[in-house]
Amino acid sequence: MFLEKLEKSKNIIISSHVNPDGDSIGSGLALYWAIKKQYPEKNVRYIIEDNVPYNYKFLKGTDKIEKYINLKDEPKADLFIVIDSANFKRIGRVGEFKKDAFLVNIDHHISNSNFGDYNFVKQSSSASEVLYEVLTKILKIDIDKTIAECLYVGIITDSGSFQYESTTKETFEVASKLLEKGIDKDKIINHVYKSRTLGYIKVLGLAFSKMNIIKEKKLVYFTLSRDFIIKEKIQKDETDGIVEKMLEYVGCEVALFLKEEENGKIKGSLRSKEKVDVNNVAKIFDGGGHKRAAGFTTDLMEKDIIISIIERI
Repeated sequence: MFLEKLEKSKNIIISSHVNPDGDSIGSGLALYWAIKKQYPEKNVRYIIEDNVPYNYKFLKGTDKIEKYINLKDEPKADLFIVIDSANFKRIGRVGEFKKDAFLVNIDHHISNSNFGDYNFVKQSSSASEVLYEVLTKILKIDIDKTIAECLYVGIITDSGSFQYESTTKETFEVASKLLEKGIDKDKIINHVYKSRTLGYIKVLGLAFSKMNIIKEKKLVYFTLSRDFIIKEKIQKDETDGIVEKMLEYVGCEVALFLKEEENGKIKGSLRSKEKVDVNNVAKIFDGGGHKRAAGFTTDLMEKDIIISIIERI
């Protein structure tokens, strides 16, 4: 069904979740280039709510990603593809352009609501790993070096460099096939993990020095205040990856990074090592994700968030 709809469509919109990460950008760009390669006559637009994080801008095509607020027209679509989003609301205001278009949902989240007219949802390391299967087995599109590089970024970032529980034999097999396309993995690692801004370093230092430890629950947590964000001019993407660093503390099982948002809400990122299913914890706040990595946004205050999490874990 997806292949048939793709072949008949003239105007295609691709979108992925707000606060983009390596997997959403990598899979979205891989799909963009795959369609452009196979169907050069089609009008394909990749539109997202927020900026592309600085450490992924080396990927070919990030300059073609359109930000909602910068649009000068109202995009039209026969086919609307959402990738790496557990529900339709997660793509933000870009969803306004769906209208009567056929909706395709490609994802890997355990909490996915199967919101599409066509759903290809499979638990795996990343949306990029799922997309590899879609491209090669359903759409029959050959993976070239550009597409492979995008997919590889998605896989390594969402699998925690192959550390997370979601990493399987198939994950390594796909990664191996991508490397065979001639991508430069050392260049990718340098851009993704070894090119941090001063803002990121400041947040990381503050988190390490101020994080709270609840020993009996093996929980560490830290809240990044709006005042600090404004004072130090911290950008959205400069807080990515902080919670993973907090999880490295030897005495914890669960790490929680909270960030005060501009609208007064608090955004939470949860990670665990091996025992706690943080997807279930995030559901307290109508969030979700995976067993070892999940997130949420809430109107609750820090104290109430912590109390709720302590009761659950």
